[in-house]
Amino acid sequence: MTRKLLMFAGGLAVALLLIVLQIVFIVREGDAVVVTTFGRPVRGLIEAGLYTRWPWPIQRVYRFDQRIQSFEGPFEQVLTSDGKNVLVSLYAGWRITEPIPFLERVGTSEQAERNLEGLLRNYTSATVGRYSFSSLVNVNPDAIRFEQIEQEIIRAMRAEAEDRYGIEVSLLGIRRIGLPESITERVFDRMRAERSELAERYRSEGESEALRIRAEADSQRGQTLARAAGDATRIRAEGEAQAAESYRVFAEHPELAIFLRRLDTLATIMTNQTTVILSSESEPFDLLRGPGTFE
Repeated sequence: MTRKLLMFAGGLAVALLLIVLQIVFIVREGDAVVVTTFGRPVRGLIEAGLYTRWPWPIQRVYRFDQRIQSFEGPFEQVLTSDGKNVLVSLYAGWRITEPIPFLERVGTSEQAERNLEGLLRNYTSATVGRYSFSSLVNVNPDAIRFEQIEQEIIRAMRAEAEDRYGIEVSLLGIRRIGLPESITERVFDRMRAERSELAERYRSEGESEALRIRAEADSQRGQTLARAAGDATRIRAEGEAQAAESYRVFAEHPELAIFLRRLDTLATIMTNQTTVILSSESEPFDLLRGPGTFE
């Protein structure tokens, strides 16, 4: 008897558990849930928690991933405002904000990305078409307008995606920029021409600066040579004045001049411990015999 009661209680517990599982469900963090009644959506849930429902087949629960998902658009040509073709690829991140419209109009993540890719292609073409080629490809970083283009595209996509599909486009950016092969060479030619023009301008400025520096150096050289010539003339005049005074003294005392010349000659010969064997009668060695006399 006791065994039968235990089996009955266990069966009843299992039945109650099955009933509870049919009427209670959990919305986990990061889930988007739609509850339908006989196939018609009646509740959309994105807040985590414990909820109740009528058992199947009256009500059914559809679950979707509400976390941010990303995809990359195709790398394809668009036309700029000045008639140039460029290749552009963008990436986008999205998540479900309205589960009921998402279930009714989209249904799956794969279909959502296909819909968003169409929106991305349309708005990329329209937005890039309002900008010039130089806003996308330029040697001057300040002329690039990537951020403005991205903001315009995401604003347009966000409004339509949320209204039509219950999707929020949370992020968007330009992934790649390229040039069709037909215009790549023309772009490189123009860039080379711009660089050549810039190099020629720098070369011209350098030559002008070199001419200025040479002219300034020549001017300083002339001034230095003029000062040196003036100093030389002054020193030469002073030396000639001193020489004239010496000549006057030598003219009054010629013996002194001769004596001094002989001393200079003797000093020149006797340098570096020189050994000379000559008669003391020979000039100027006769000075070594004793003090000479002169009038």
